[in-house]
Amino acid sequence: MYAVDLSPLMCRLVREKAGRAYLPVRVFGADMRHFRLPESVDLVTCEYDALNHVPRRADLRLVAKAVLRALRPGGHFFFDVNNSLGFERYWSGTSWIEKPGVVVVMRTGHNRQADRAWSDINWFIRDGSCWRRRHERVEEVCWDPGEIRRVFQETGFDQLRAWDAAPFFKDNPLIGPGCRTVYLARKSRG
Repeated sequence: MYAVDLSPLMCRLVREKAGRAYLPVRVFGADMRHFRLPESVDLVTCEYDALNHVPRRADLRLVAKAVLRALRPGGHFFFDVNNSLGFERYWSGTSWIEKPGVVVVMRTGHNRQADRAWSDINWFIRDGSCWRRRHERVEEVCWDPGEIRRVFQETGFDQLRAWDAAPFFKDNPLIGPGCRTVYLARKSRG
């Protein structure tokens, strides 16, 4: 089993967690647009809307090619994406979450014409008697289902199935019907 992430911190955390669980996971620091595995695999997964985070529309083709290279013939790519309805419903306004020792304030927005969304996230973390502030900006590209289908067909996937993700996230109020799609793409066998 292989794990790939661009973030050195995430790679370190995966190594530590896999080690504690005695799981044979090899972790690679790499960009999803250009990663290479030491051998072909039967399944590649890319969950939690990670594909929405590639910076440019042209990057979807690069991801599809990297995944295709990693898969054996007939192998599958499982992924999910946020849809424009989800951006319209949940990426507009300000919200906050408070838990012991941490407060998160998020200002979000969606540009329908550009099919992009963003979230400015401010974390306030208690450090003794002080609060430390951290800021992060998250931007996402909204993929049109036709665009996803075209890119995957053109790069060598012969099947692409799609399901509404809401039934898989029944306890998550931010994933309503039509807001996220789960895909399963199959690399051509020949």
